Amino acid sequence: MKKFSFSLQKLLNYKEQLFDEEQRILREMRMVLAGLEKELNDLRLDRAKRTTRYREKVLEGITIPEMDIHQKYMKVLDGYIDQKLAQIRFQQVVIDKQVERVREAKIEISTIEKLREKKLEEYNHIALKKAEEFIEEYVTTQTAMKAV
Repeated sequence: MKKFSFSLQKLLNYKEQLFDEEQRILREMRMVLAGLEKELNDLRLDRAKRTTRYREKVLEGITIPEMDIHQKYMKVLDGYIDQKLAQIRFQQVVIDKQVERVREAKIEISTIEKLREKKLEEYNHIALKKAEEFIEEYVTTQTAMKAV
């Protein structure tokens, strides 16, 4: 009997390559998100330091122009923080969509693998029947030859 051959093996290989690519894209997207979150944390840390420095200067005595510069800078910093938050939210939406693509690719692979397992079981069942028939035929032939 010939060796087991799965007719959809090339498709399975292709789907596995697509799955690997989708996972790679997801990893890259998560690295981008991590970078954005680090940038946000840096901005928040800068804002906290500037606020502390501003309070110290207020206690020491600060001029109105210095106060105005600080407030304008804090507004700009708050704008950067808001932009970074928006970028993070957008990146999370993109990641969620990519997670779904990875999940769908995995389901496609699982479906094909289950079909492969079923075909292999059928192949093994047929091979077992043929082996049993061969043994039965061999025993019958041996018994007939001994009787002669």
